Amino acid sequence: MEKNEELRFYHIGRIIKIINTKNGKNFDHKNKAAIEMWDNNIITCEIGNASVKEDDFVVVRFNGIIQGASNNIFMNPSQVTDVVSKESGETIWRSYKSFYEKAKPTHPLTG
Repeated sequence: MEKNEELRFYHIGRIIKIINTKNGKNFDHKNKAAIEMWDNNIITCEIGNASVKEDDFVVVRFNGIIQGASNNIFMNPSQVTDVVSKESGETIWRSYKSFYEKAKPTHPLTG
């Protein structure tokens, strides 16, 4: 891959809280939500005009860029692109979580 190449990723998340004029002041006039991601991260990103509610499963687009000699990837959550049915969301969530659990290091001193 070339340096500074743009990438696009999509990951499953679950809405924790919608951020709107009912619970805050919106200065940039963009709808947002706090979202728990499958890898235990919590992000805040734009939801656009998506009709979402707390506990909905959503697909979040991440924009990434490859930089440096070691090809570091920097990812930036962009916005919610899809709302997923509860059944499909739970299936996808479990699949991602299962992969995450298998990939975790098990030795307490080496991480």
